[in-house]
Amino acid sequence: MVMIIGAFIVSMIPAVLLFFWLKDKVRKPEDENYKKNCVNAMLNGFLSVLLVILFSGVLSISANLLGFKDGSSIWATMFHDFIAIAFSEELAKTLMFRKTLKNSESPYTWQDMAAFMVIVSLGFEILESIVYAFGTSPGQILVRGILVMHGGFGFIEGYYYGKAKYTGKKWYAVLGFALAWLMHGAYDFGLSESFAALGDWTPFLSVSLAGVSLIILVVMVIFFAKKNKKEQYTVPLQ
Repeated sequence: MVMIIGAFIVSMIPAVLLFFWLKDKVRKPEDENYKKNCVNAMLNGFLSVLLVILFSGVLSISANLLGFKDGSSIWATMFHDFIAIAFSEELAKTLMFRKTLKNSESPYTWQDMAAFMVIVSLGFEILESIVYAFGTSPGQILVRGILVMHGGFGFIEGYYYGKAKYTGKKWYAVLGFALAWLMHGAYDFGLSESFAALGDWTPFLSVSLAGVSLIILVVMVIFFAKKNKKEQYTVPLQ
């Protein structure tokens, strides 16, 4: 229990640091409207948990009606991981992200949209980690926390949503959502017992996706830290 609590505390550090960095350092310190939007994004991230409970509950009931009982087959596991969990979570975060934009009292940029979606995802991740702390190993808790996986999924989606707004091509937003959803579902599915039963090679999927998550985290930090950004990232789009 001590190891689990310790792993949980350590796993929270990257998400908390990333939130305050995005809120206080990415934009000018005196931009109070931006800071307010960041706080709202975090609160909306917390609230997204309620939507996930609703969506996943409805989808789980639907799965049972269709005969997809948890763990009964690899198809049932895929439905659970890709649809009932990954799709529900990404959809809930997307809706809360759009709520953040709708309630914004100031213009926002492509960069701002990426930051808000990351922060919404961090809010969800923080609460979700409490649940994981009681159902997974300390190692998995640390990996998820250090790689800030939900934050990475949020960056992909927020970046492409911003690109959709900038270019006027809505399919970029669909692409961002699809990439985040499929990566999320593949990671969860890669850790399932049904997938592991396919052979000794199966850990390769989760390890590979963990590596990709690390790359996304590095790209995200570089994107926000870079001072001389292209004008397209900093012009108001609202």
